[in-house]
Amino acid sequence: MSILNSLFNFRPVDAAHRSLVHNWLTQPHVAKWFYGQGLENTFTHLDEFLEGTSEAQYWLAFNQNHPFAFLITSSVSKPNDELSHWSIEDGDAITLDMLIGDTVYLGKGLSHVLIEEFLNSQFPEVAEVLIDPEATNSHAIHIYEKAGFTIIGEFIPSHSPHLHYMMRLNRQKRSK
Repeated sequence: MSILNSLFNFRPVDAAHRSLVHNWLTQPHVAKWFYGQGLENTFTHLDEFLEGTSEAQYWLAFNQNHPFAFLITSSVSKPNDELSHWSIEDGDAITLDMLIGDTVYLGKGLSHVLIEEFLNSQFPEVAEVLIDPEATNSHAIHIYEKAGFTIIGEFIPSHSPHLHYMMRLNRQKRSK
């Protein structure tokens, strides 16, 4: 299978892929970062999405019809959303979380390309994107910086006792 010579495509998670996503979320390379209440929230919110009751969107990335990555997005409802204080641009904003689940795709330098293709194809008009890796997740932080995100602050989320960075991608600045 040629990974680098194909474009990715993205589709909402469907019920047929629920167990695949659950499996990915419990793999060792993912479980370091998705655990405890955060993991339980992800499972619960994925089920709500599949039932049509979630405000977040759950996505799969495909390479030649083979699912290999999982992404989560949600809209930031300015100015009332608690995330609005991280947001400084006019225009629409979303949050993003992502992971590569299929281990064949790890270590190939695809994550920043995946992020760029995902945002360009699914959210071309979004002005900014927020992502919040755990501060000790240096690998993810490096990938997000490679994709154009910058660290704009730190916080401890309600679902984890660990420090997280808030990172922001200003897509308006990148397109000028």
